[in-house]
Amino acid sequence: MVGGGDIDKLRAVGWDEDAIWQITALTSFFNFSGRLEAASGLPPDEIPEGAKFAEAGAGARD
Repeated sequence: MVGGGDIDKLRAVGWDEDAIWQITALTSFFNFSGRLEAASGLPPDEIPEGAKFAEAGAGARD
C-alpha cells in the first residue's frame, strides 16, 4: 500500500507533483487493465521464443 511517506520519498529525490501524478495514473491503469484481462479469461501475454528486445538490456533474451 502507498502512503504519505512514499510520496515524501519521491519528492525528496526530486519528483514534482506532475511526475507523481503521472506515475500514479500509469500504475493504476496497468493494474486495472491486468485485472480486467484476468477477469475476462484472456491468456497472459507471452514473449515469443527467440524474440530479442534491445530495451530489455544486454543478456535479457540471448
